[in-house]
Amino acid sequence: MELSEALREENRRLRRLRILVDLTLARLYQDPDLSLLDALQMTERCRDAALTLFPGKETAFELIYRPRFERVLYARWPHDMPDELGESFVLGEPGEG
Repeated sequence: MELSEALREENRRLRRLRILVDLTLARLYQDPDLSLLDALQMTERCRDAALTLFPGKETAFELIYRPRFERVLYARWPHDMPDELGESFVLGEPGEG
């Protein structure tokens, strides 16, 4: 693959990731019918999609995007969030020990 073609492909994947994250965050902020469990699952699906676009970049996702998702989750569900989210956003039903 030619260098300029590789750069175009990388830029295309970055744009796709940016749009995916922005749309997911917008829905998390704006959907009044969204439950905490649904929000956590959406966040995890977004993470999976990001890692499909950029395999092996788990650390980058954790440093760049996880804090953005955590901010909206804590803003929307401040009393339902556990103290520690752990390695995965999928926690089971809210309120489970």
